[in-house]
Amino acid sequence: MKINCLQIQPFTSSRNLVRRAFAFALVAAICVLTTPVTTGQQNPTRPIKVTNSHGTILITVDPLTGDYELIDSGVASHLGRFTNSGSGVLNLETGIFLSGTGVLVAANGDTISWIVAGGINTVTYVSGTGRFEGVTGLFPVTITSQTLLSENEDGTVTFLMTYEGEGVISY
Repeated sequence: MKINCLQIQPFTSSRNLVRRAFAFALVAAICVLTTPVTTGQQNPTRPIKVTNSHGTILITVDPLTGDYELIDSGVASHLGRFTNSGSGVLNLETGIFLSGTGVLVAANGDTISWIVAGGINTVTYVSGTGRFEGVTGLFPVTITSQTLLSENEDGTVTFLMTYEGEGVISY
């Protein structure tokens, strides 16, 4: 006996096939529409780096109180050429920055506000503007050289320091 495959598939089977395909498509659509998007992170953590003495700090320190003011410039990942200004208190015996606040200005004018916190000579990013809005991160600083430039009439001393460091930034 010869069986024809088309003859043994009843009409209801093709209807069941259509129903199953529709049900599968419906379930797939529901899964896609209700699954949160995870392919791109909102604020991924990225490395930030200043190396090979691309950062220089002109810092004026009061040798009685440790109060300092700084002007900084350099080149860093995510910032490009930058300028930086800030002030705080330096431990005169150890050279450790005890406190400080300041603002980095990126090549395009976007800013990052920072404080000294999170570890020895560590800058913590606390806020920003432009692409750095909502910024967070840490940047430990290693001073690689310092040169006394002047002893000023007001009793302060001015140093030129070079530094490098690697940290993380999220924005």
